[in-house]
Amino acid sequence: MHLIHQTENGQIVQADKENCFYMTYKGMEYKMNVCSFIAFKSKIDTYNLELMLMSDVTKNDLEIIPLCNKDRFLVLTLEEMIEVKHLVQGALVMLELNSIVHQRINRANLV
Repeated sequence: MHLIHQTENGQIVQADKENCFYMTYKGMEYKMNVCSFIAFKSKIDTYNLELMLMSDVTKNDLEIIPLCNKDRFLVLTLEEMIEVKHLVQGALVMLELNSIVHQRINRANLV
């Protein structure tokens, strides 16, 4: 397993043998395959955090985010939503960066 990205309360690791990701957040572990991980990022991106910050309505204090496997979900405060969004975005940036580095190394070896 390889640590991809971490924040104060969470981390995302890649399990190559299982071809999946494990997101650990506040002591709870969530297993996601690649498609589920991308779908989870899409769900997180649909939440308008700026609108939640500006709203005086108390219902905007918590969000329930179902995971793709439908048997688990996250209940997050606004601060936790911001951290999880940062965690997921950071993980995807690190994966993309890793892919670019491998492409450059392979290209250099061909020359």
